[in-house]
Amino acid sequence: MADYEDLDSYNGDPVHDGWVDFDYNENTGELSGLFEDTDIDQFIDNLNDWD
Repeated sequence: MADYEDLDSYNGDPVHDGWVDFDYNENTGELSGLFEDTDIDQFIDNLNDWD
């Protein structure tokens, strides 16, 4: 993993901005809206419906 500085601000680079989000979530214990239980359950239900 590359060392990133200024993980407290976005700089427009998608990779750096992703690390900013990861660092925030890791340090605060908060998860983004992508990990809502209802969304994951819906995703799994859709996978189970495939034939």
